[in-house]
Amino acid sequence: MGPRRLHIPPPPPGLPRRLRIWYLAAAAILSAIVAAVPSCPIEDAAGRPLWRVDVVHDGDTVTCIDAANKPQKIRLKGIDAPEYDQPHGRESRQALAQKLSGGSVRVEGAARDQHARLLGTLWLGNRDLNRELVAEGHAWVFGGFAPDPDLLAAEAEARQARRGLWAAPHPLAPQQWRAEHPSHR
Repeated sequence: MGPRRLHIPPPPPGLPRRLRIWYLAAAAILSAIVAAVPSCPIEDAAGRPLWRVDVVHDGDTVTCIDAANKPQKIRLKGIDAPEYDQPHGRESRQALAQKLSGGSVRVEGAARDQHARLLGTLWLGNRDLNRELVAEGHAWVFGGFAPDPDLLAAEAEARQARRGLWAAPHPLAPQQWRAEHPSHR
């Protein structure tokens, strides 16, 4: 793992000129100390690396900081959550954000999609978060390839129980919604 970058934040707006030099000196010293301290990778009980959750973009896309301290945009494998402006989109994003409130997850996956996002399954302990989102009615199974039978069973159960987005009379799959709303692509 490489060293962290030195980052000196700009002085706050409105800081008097005579204090800016002191601010910059203190910020440079503190940044140098933080950059010099090695960042240790976090691991789960089985010794597998955990990634720090940085941003939850929507119900099926997050950015995490990996074990090498680099940001990785991750598209949750096998699921398709409603777009943020689509009905149930905000609820889907909120559900994922609540699950990730602990801050660290294990990511399984190595393939990339056409947007260079890592296709991954998020694990919190032994919980498959991709499956949980489908089972709770916050996402569809992405059927573009050979769908995971476990995800299909979770979706069928959520549909039957009318959970989450399945409570609506005619929920619109994200792929179809994007086709009808091209400005959201």
